[in-house]
Amino acid sequence: MRIYKYFAFSIIPQWLLLQWIKRNPEIVDQFYTQGVFVWLSKLTLQATAWIPFSVGDVFYAVAIAYILKSIWHFRRLLRWSTLIKILGGFGFLFFLFHIQWGLHYHQTSLSSRVNAPSDYSSSELEEFTHHLIQQTNQLHKNLSQNDSIPVRVPYTTDKIFDIATETIRNQHHYPVSNIKKSIFSFPLSYMGYGGYINPFTLEAQVNAYQPKLRLLTTSAHEIAHQLGYAAEEEANFIAIYAGLQSEDLYMQYAGYHLALGYALADCRKRKDIDYKTLYQKLNVGVLKQYQQVSAFWQSYQNPLEPLFKKSYDTYLKANNQTEGIKSYNLVVGLLLNQTQNK
Repeated sequence: MRIYKYFAFSIIPQWLLLQWIKRNPEIVDQFYTQGVFVWLSKLTLQATAWIPFSVGDVFYAVAIAYILKSIWHFRRLLRWSTLIKILGGFGFLFFLFHIQWGLHYHQTSLSSRVNAPSDYSSSELEEFTHHLIQQTNQLHKNLSQNDSIPVRVPYTTDKIFDIATETIRNQHHYPVSNIKKSIFSFPLSYMGYGGYINPFTLEAQVNAYQPKLRLLTTSAHEIAHQLGYAAEEEANFIAIYAGLQSEDLYMQYAGYHLALGYALADCRKRKDIDYKTLYQKLNVGVLKQYQQVSAFWQSYQNPLEPLFKKSYDTYLKANNQTEGIKSYNLVVGLLLNQTQNK
């Protein structure tokens, strides 16, 4: 009972410390990202990498079952001893979440570190989009039987994990590969999620139901999270840019196809860009590939999906991601900056 009290009464000091850390991201950069996390992440990744199933998912399943059981016996929740245990458990998880991975939300942003501009002109965006269209069309032509059908990725899920791992390792230090199919892939599809990182076990959990083309970039995206890129636009940038440089043509195509999707979406928002003309330049098979991915997610649409997205948006904003779920679209700025500085 004593340890529960310690963690219960630690919640307020932890929260106050976190507010100070938010105002001093250089502390996270120097002492956590470049220090504690380097050796701690390696140990954590090694601890579960050898286990063939997702340990983190099992923990979540047990936790959900325990919570449901507790709610059923709600009268016990009114006891002081039970309340202390709940607060103590929350305090422990709060500490574990941040020390294992969550402090990365408060590091100096990648955009600041590489001096990427916060805005870019429509002419720059349009020129970049033309480049992406050209490269995507060419790769599609090389990988498909003709320009009117989508590319078929011939790899197994495990092979995709290997390719994503090698792709990231060509540009980043990734000490221990730990990427797995989520046992929650079916519900994740209904929630509209391609994958997630478990912040407690650092396992990269991937929704294995999604189209294989997206599975390639999603796998690299979740590995980027394992490396400490917590912001969604940063993980997307790391995954896409690594894909563009990959020796595997399918991974290259997946990277260009995803990057082009973000660029086209940005073009569509700008009144001074004729995005319809840009769409007309796509190979029919490339366009069908977007429709194929869209059809997959639409097949799982349900009334609760917006609630899940809103919950995740709130989670991101609570962890210093001021753009929330919209931060996914900020990847275009990082890609454009990287291309211009090559």
